[in-house]
Amino acid sequence: MYKVQVLLSAYNGEKYIRQQLDSILAQKDVEISILIRDDGSTDSTIDIVNEYCKTNSDIKLIKGSNMGACKSFFELFKEAGSGYDYYALSDQDDYWYENKLSVACNKLSAIDNKENKPLLYCCEADITDENLQPANKKAETENLSSENMNLTSTNSTSGNTSKTFPVKKPGFGNALLENIARGGSVVFNPTLLGMVRMDAPTDCYMHDWWLYLIATCYGKAIHDNQAYYKYRQHKNNVLGASTSKLGILKRRLSQSKTNKGHVSRQAIAFGEKYEIPDKRMKQLDVIAGYRKSFKQRIRGLSGKYLYRQSKSDNLVFRLLFLTNHL
Repeated sequence: MYKVQVLLSAYNGEKYIRQQLDSILAQKDVEISILIRDDGSTDSTIDIVNEYCKTNSDIKLIKGSNMGACKSFFELFKEAGSGYDYYALSDQDDYWYENKLSVACNKLSAIDNKENKPLLYCCEADITDENLQPANKKAETENLSSENMNLTSTNSTSGNTSKTFPVKKPGFGNALLENIARGGSVVFNPTLLGMVRMDAPTDCYMHDWWLYLIATCYGKAIHDNQAYYKYRQHKNNVLGASTSKLGILKRRLSQSKTNKGHVSRQAIAFGEKYEIPDKRMKQLDVIAGYRKSFKQRIRGLSGKYLYRQSKSDNLVFRLLFLTNHL
């Protein structure tokens, strides 16, 4: 049986955290430990977590000051225990299907990793409203049709819906531009944990994105196009999720206004923190130096070095690239 430590950062999560903790503890065919860092909550989150700690010795709480999600998770990376087969990230307001972790562990264990490289697994999520009911069914259905998604039946005992999402192709050229490894879906091996036991790097946009960069640069990331948890959409989400092409476009353009240059700054920070292999360095240089180099701008637009997962998203990338908004 796989041993998994779940790393959860909580902040004012009293409304939903019980449901999430219950879904984690209900995971099948894995041995669970949960490490929770409270990021300076002012509601009853700590009291709720303490209730769970009293009845379950495998749940531990770290009380901290408010740092924001990214820095809080890097603190969890430093405090994570040893002796686990895998580590999993958790948000405080999701709801996991009972086979979420066992599926991830099995897929990661099937990878030939004799060289002990960093490995990362991520999966899709069923987007819901705050009551865990399907969100915006009309928009979701339109998006499913437009992306030519297949509908397949799944084992009803797993809790999964019948949707099969588009297959995504992880890679460093993708990780430099976008993050497909949404935090609540991520499971990774001890080698990857060892590479993030540090203070949050300068200009790291989000912790899960940083993990995706490391895995694709030095090891392997795998994407599962099945949904194994419910991603709850509500007004307090740090980062939301769009279900339609129009929603994704609006979100991308909105992010470009508020976070101008965050993609290139993160790439530069990543290059400063690690020794990048020559092949990967060519890709990183495109995004890190495109503002100053016409050659790198041509490389970026060619599609050979960098890519996003969808055709429409690649058009958005080219627009942002040309207007210096990456």
